[in-house]
Amino acid sequence: MDITLEHVDASKYNSIKIAIWLYFLLWIFEGALRKWILPGLATPLLVVRDPIALFIIFRAIQMKVKFINSFLIFSSLFTILSLIVTLTFGHGNLFVGIYGARIMLVNFPLIFIIGSVFNKEDVLNIGKFLLAVNILMTIIVYLQFNSPETSFVNVGVGGEGTSGFEAGAMGHYRPSGTYSFISGLTGFYTAVSVFVFYFWISKDYCNKFLLFTSTLVLIIALPLTISRGTVVAVLLVGLFATVASTSNFKMFFKFIFIVVLLVITFLYLQEYSSVFRLSTEVFMARVDNANKSTPGGSLQDSILMRALDDLTKPIQELFSKSFFEGNLGKGTNVGSQLLVGKSTFLISENEFGRLAGEQGIILGGSMIVLRIVFAITLAIKSWSLPNEERLLPFTLCGAACIAILQGQWQYPSVLAFGIIMAGLTTVPLSKKENL
Repeated sequence: MDITLEHVDASKYNSIKIAIWLYFLLWIFEGALRKWILPGLATPLLVVRDPIALFIIFRAIQMKVKFINSFLIFSSLFTILSLIVTLTFGHGNLFVGIYGARIMLVNFPLIFIIGSVFNKEDVLNIGKFLLAVNILMTIIVYLQFNSPETSFVNVGVGGEGTSGFEAGAMGHYRPSGTYSFISGLTGFYTAVSVFVFYFWISKDYCNKFLLFTSTLVLIIALPLTISRGTVVAVLLVGLFATVASTSNFKMFFKFIFIVVLLVITFLYLQEYSSVFRLSTEVFMARVDNANKSTPGGSLQDSILMRALDDLTKPIQELFSKSFFEGNLGKGTNVGSQLLVGKSTFLISENEFGRLAGEQGIILGGSMIVLRIVFAITLAIKSWSLPNEERLLPFTLCGAACIAILQGQWQYPSVLAFGIIMAGLTTVPLSKKENL
């Protein structure tokens, strides 16, 4: 399998690029529409990006963009076969089946279309936009952190209840920003961190005031999220950036400089900012509570072992499933709502567990293998680029690979994050142009 694409003259495909930008913007602001602006349309807005994705695919085919490869062919084949099994021998609900199938048939192809029609300038523009929105996002997160559950900023999807339902610590709940839930916000800050690291290390231009401000804001935001997953994801991106920067002495020196700057900034905020000190205390209380509830009781046990379990346990349990399950879509919250009348995990909260439970040993196992191979291929091909050219795609891999391997794609915002990050990673891997 490969992800080699034939790069096209992207300037001729503005309609596709505009639609991709709209898909990207709705990834960030769809939750705001569902909570604050159009709460009465919360349910249909859940799939608001899908018609845009269909338009992008239609235009790409119409304009003969070469984006089809072995990953896309096999993922479509496995999904279509699973849909047939589901409607013939499985739960038989057409809407649930289609909702499950749209993940790979409607959204997954966008990865390779982005890689074909975007160029380096487009990727950097996405990054600069994220740096700017990061400031607004963190203001919202700050307000949510310091506001009661009943306040407007903490209202839940549909304009009712609260979006801060997920436990934090010390009387604070995990904020969701403009997203419906914390999982979307985790993806956002992970994406922001990619470009914070990249613009500090690379030669590419970014307004220094914007870069410095967004970097400072990111440091402030991380403890405000009260999310271990968010912090770990940002650190993972930093690890990928570190590895990529070692190929060039100047880049590595810049990276050491930014790490020192981040540490100094953190210590300064901890000493002189009462808000930052409080959020850090709340975050550490959350970590401590999680550690106490985990066998072993250490940070390593609660985070690293959980990550390993999420990756390996579903693979181990795969062989307890039938060869063909016929449950496509049943593992999503929307599927459970349609099938049993409430949002719950009918199969598994874990992504690979969902794939195994929905599609069985043969098709589900094949899809798991495909996603593992896809993530490894992205990393290998990114690293194989010339030294200075590998920095951006390999740093993006820090976000993309975790989204491909462990991203809960049943959630539309998490799915969109994975598609966007993987798509941006494939841009420099196109056949005729390297970044």
